[in-house]
Amino acid sequence: MKIQSFKFSNHKENWHIEEVKFEDLNLLVGGSGVGKTRILKALDLICDVAIGRNRNLDDLEWSINFSHLGQNYRWELKSSSIKNEEIFINLNESEQTEIVYEKLVRYDDDDSELEILLRNDSDSKFNKKDLPKLKRTESAITLLSEEDLIIPVGEAFNRFIFNFQIPQELMFNNRNNDPNRIELSHEISISNFQEYFAGTPPAIKAFYLQKFFPDVFNEIKEYYIDIFSEVTNVKVSNERDSDGDFLLFFEIQENGLEDWIPQHRISSGMFRTLICLIEVITAPEESVILIDEFENSLGINCMAELTDFLLDKSPNVQFILTSHHPYIINNIPWKTWQIVSKSGNKVKVRKASDIPALDTASSLDKFTQLINLLDSEEFSA
Repeated sequence: MKIQSFKFSNHKENWHIEEVKFEDLNLLVGGSGVGKTRILKALDLICDVAIGRNRNLDDLEWSINFSHLGQNYRWELKSSSIKNEEIFINLNESEQTEIVYEKLVRYDDDDSELEILLRNDSDSKFNKKDLPKLKRTESAITLLSEEDLIIPVGEAFNRFIFNFQIPQELMFNNRNNDPNRIELSHEISISNFQEYFAGTPPAIKAFYLQKFFPDVFNEIKEYYIDIFSEVTNVKVSNERDSDGDFLLFFEIQENGLEDWIPQHRISSGMFRTLICLIEVITAPEESVILIDEFENSLGINCMAELTDFLLDKSPNVQFILTSHHPYIINNIPWKTWQIVSKSGNKVKVRKASDIPALDTASSLDKFTQLINLLDSEEFSA
């Protein structure tokens, strides 16, 4: 999946994101409170609705253009709160809203438009054929997910990763579910592995990489050791706890120490770096990775290397990042900057390459011009 553009409105809270256009690598920069995180969370909500996760859709509206495996799509949706008070009392929060308009269009190679689905207050159509009344609290993309025309759209949104959560030790609650007993076909490729394990916790992906694709796991280790020269080894271990359940957890080994350092003693920056490497390397091709405040927990010793790693991977994976840190901003090509500003209730994004003031000779000049630009009243207007 590649997100080409989107716009989003929350009519209940009266705020709006004007159309944002994305490239392979996008760094959202701007002052605090202008809407950078709001953009990422809006995209995350859109993804959740597409794959059927419960979200409150109270008076929202969006349009998103994206491509997947060579096909271009546009998905529009509008929702509102349910007005009937008797119904409202008996529903949980996610069911107190309904979808009042939805449209999914595919654009073919000759730029012709195929209307895959359309529903409004009066009727619903799929591939221009009438449908029975659909459940109005769920997207038609979810309700029709097994239809051939919809399957690629579901696959696209399943390649969506929002932030890198710092996982705890992973427990297999069923004591009979021994991770060591799981076997994969010898014919499975790394791309099949990436698809199969998309969306699973990084500890599981790393554990099975270590077992079935040691070359890929060693690639992760080599990147990690290049960033943290004191580290000599990385592994994913598993053991039974006192209740008989299995735990998966990471361990690292450092120069001069025989004992392995368990997951709970790995620093937050080192651990976040490891999770980033795992998530990016195991992401299926054409995944979208959103990271809010990329610099969080990272020390100055790993920012440049991790930034270079993302730059290297951006042709295969789309990144949409936010950052306030000058070290991150200066180490990402300025033409990938997306300058975020807010005027009243509207969030606006402009490409740095469209702003003449940023087209200066040096990186230092560009960063200085960026700061001056963000401080100017003219830019926010």
